[in-house]
Amino acid sequence: MHTGFEIIEKNAEDIKILKVIGELDALVAPKLKEKITKLTEEDTKKFIIDFEELEHINSLAMGILRGKLKTVKENSGNIKLIKLNDHIMGIFEMIGLDEIFEIYESEEEAIESFK
Repeated sequence: MHTGFEIIEKNAEDIKILKVIGELDALVAPKLKEKITKLTEEDTKKFIIDFEELEHINSLAMGILRGKLKTVKENSGNIKLIKLNDHIMGIFEMIGLDEIFEIYESEEEAIESFK
């Protein structure tokens, strides 16, 4: 089991892929917010957030994600999510975030969806 929290950043063409590892809770969610804000200021418009190694997400973190999605869309961009496990997907479905975010099984599908 992974301890702590980490964001691994990589690029695919003009898309920024952020792999979130660990727990996304009140303590670390602001780090993800800052990262997306900074990248948006650098004119990144296309984001994929990889939740394959995400173990937990709380309501604050989901609120932050929702807020960042709104900001990014206002700048003609989008944030797409990939590789949500059943637990995380269940939480997203329960509060309706699966209706707001585009969610894909794989990185390739999400990259293709931007074209």
